[in-house]
Amino acid sequence: MYNEAKPIQSENMKKLLLMTVFASALMSEDSGWYIGIDAYKTRSNITVSNGAVNDEQNLIRNSKTFKGGYYLSKQGRANIYYQRSDTMDDTKGHLYGIGYDYLIGSNALKPYFGVLLGYGKYSQPDLTMDGAYIGVNMGLNYAFGENFSLEGGYRYMRSDASGEFSSSGAKAKIDSLKNWYLGANYKF
Repeated sequence: MYNEAKPIQSENMKKLLLMTVFASALMSEDSGWYIGIDAYKTRSNITVSNGAVNDEQNLIRNSKTFKGGYYLSKQGRANIYYQRSDTMDDTKGHLYGIGYDYLIGSNALKPYFGVLLGYGKYSQPDLTMDGAYIGVNMGLNYAFGENFSLEGGYRYMRSDASGEFSSSGAKAKIDSLKNWYLGANYKF
């Protein structure tokens, strides 16, 4: 019996060693947790239909995004985020999502591009719309040392969020969202 246990222990040691090597590769010296915030404007392209009549509208509103994530290396970061946007006429928007950005180069100034997806909910006094979205993100990031960076960019998202006006029965659908932003990040 003693000889039978030895190969099992050896196999467990190999698995433990392999997991340690894999974890070490993921935890490079450039990796680490970060938080960020950005703000500026979001434009929603909305189609409102009432029977045979379609009306396309553009709604521009201020927006703020809060995100937290992990730098996987100098070139990659993953995050979760929440974006809120409001207008003067009580229209509110909430986006919840996940994203991944690829940062290009090894200089302090790095262009980046990424993908994002999530769920959004938008409301005003007589309309609520909700649905999924998928999009791309691109911009420039400038690092001030190891922990602090500033960035500016653009997000484009396709959406299937839709709803119905309670007052008229007209239907509304958000076709796309376009978001210009400036922000800051802090890496722990």
